[in-house]
Formats: sequence, structure tokens, C-alpha cells
Amino acid sequence: MDSKIVLNVAKEDGRSRLKESYHNAPYKLTHYGAANLTDHLEMIIMSASPGIMDTDHLHIDVHVKEEAQLKLFTQSFNKLHPMKTGASQHTDVQVASGGILHYIPHPVTPFKDSIFKATNHIHLAEDAVLMWGDIISVGRIYMKEAFEFDRLHTQTKIFRSGKLAFIDNQLLQPKKQPIQKMLFFEGYTHQATFIFSALFAQELKNELDEILTVEYNDISYGFTQASSNVVILRALGSDGELLYDFLQMLGQLCWDFTMHKLSESKEVEVIENEATETLPVVTEAVLTEVVVADKKDAASPRKKRVSKSTTEEGLKYA
Repeated sequence: MDSKIVLNVAKEDGRSRLKESYHNAPYKLTHYGAANLTDHLEMIIMSASPGIMDTDHLHIDVHVKEEAQLKLFTQSFNKLHPMKTGASQHTDVQVASGGILHYIPHPVTPFKDSIFKATNHIHLAEDAVLMWGDIISVGRIYMKEAFEFDRLHTQTKIFRSGKLAFIDNQLLQPKKQPIQKMLFFEGYTHQATFIFSALFAQELKNELDEILTVEYNDISYGFTQASSNVVILRALGSDGELLYDFLQMLGQLCWDFTMHKLSESKEVEVIENEATETLPVVTEAVLTEVVVADKKDAASPRKKRVSKSTTEEGLKYA
């Protein structure tokens, strides 16, 4: 089945509002909570299907316009059922100048013999901000289907101002690769990826260096600055819900940091505008009067008489 989800967000009257939406079976797109509770927009993707079946194809199109802010959620784990041909999902994202997108979906759970490819193409304006998450499970653990899927391929490309800024390409084939061993899952059952992209990514990295110093018993993670405007974190664990909550915590931390940076830039802009308004405006007429006065003073210079003052000022010009 071919399915499509379209979401268009714009800023009006100081708030981010839903301008266009489209979805067809089995998916539904609706508000996440109260529509006017926050200045940013919160939407959730829901599905009436038990999961993704063989030959299913889903296309997601998200457009965040100038200075609009969107948090996009999902309803539950994305289950991949047994397949012979395979299924796919393609996501196109456009974030305009000053726009912000936060999207951390629930984990993907591949059943035995499932085949799935997910591609994400994200186009960001120069000053747009992105918080993006992705969680992969090795299968239905309690059904003895760990690492029994056939093929799982995820590819994420991030473009900034039309230029490729970052690419994450993962191809997992447990029947051909030792993905349970070192440099793959290393004994864990879930892998999470979190990507933050902004012009102030370096500043966020410095904050994370101080904040993420705690070691977790159930999560092993590491993060680095992948480029001048991209920070990536990779985590391994054995609980999908735990990793999902971990990424949500990171996403909220990055969201709060972004709001702080935006408020800082607005304060600087206000100060600069006030400074510009208080500067004296020198007109051509004033300059002419000053020049004429200087010429008169030069023609008949006055001698300055120095008198001795009895006050504490000492010598002064009279």
C-alpha cells in the first residue's frame, strides 16, 4: 500500500500554526494535546495498522516555514512484519530560515525476515535548527527473533543552504554481518541516534561536555561534533522505551538551549536598535554652521587667559 503524510507549518500572530495537512489510510495526523497551549506546534502521527507490511511504501513531507517551530511525535513502535519483497519509507523535510524541527520517533522493531529501507532528506536554511532521532531494535526479543530480520537500511542526509552537511548511512544484514559483536551492537539489543544541527552546535557540544558526565547502568553512549554545525550522539541499550526516553530528554535539553540562544539574539538586536536610535543625526545644515563658525574663530583668534583659582580646581580657563 502506498501512503502519504503531508505537514505544512507557518508562523502567524506569534504562534506556529498548521497551514496544510494530508494523510491517507492507515495513517492519521492530528494535534498532540491542546492546539493553542504553546507557541510552537505539536503534532502526532498515528496509525490504525498493526505495522508495516510487505510492499508498503510511506512518504512523509514536512515543511516548516520561516520562524515556525514544530515538535512531531509518533504513536507507538514501528513494527516491520515478515516480508518477501520489502517495504520502504521516505521522508522529505524543509526547514526555512529561523525554523525549528524536533522529531524523535518511537523505535523500529523488525520481525523475522523483514526487509526495510528508510531514507531521510532534510534541507535546512542557513539559520534553521534540527533535533532528529532514530532508534533501531534487533527484533522481538521475547519471541526469540533477535537479529532474525533480513535487511534493515537507514540513510539520513542533512543539507544546509543547499550543501551536504552530514550523512548517516547504516546497513544491517545479520545473516551476512556479525552485528552482535564488537563495533556493532556489542551485546545490546537497541541502538539510538540523536542528531542536533544548528549554527551554534559547537556551543551545545560544550554544554554536553559538562552535562553528560554521568554513566548509566543500562545505556552506553558517546557523542561528538561531526561538523561545524552538527552534533551526533550514538547510544546502545537493551530497552527501547528507556532509549526513547533518553532521546526525548536530550531533545528537550536541546530545545531549551535553542530557546535560550534565540532569546539572547533578540536581546542583542534590541540593544543594537536602541543604540542606533539614540545616536545624534548630523545634517548638512549643521555641518555648514560648524564650518562657518570654525572659519570665524580662525580669522580672529581669542587669547585664553589663565587665572589662578582659590577653589580646589586649581588652574582653570577663564
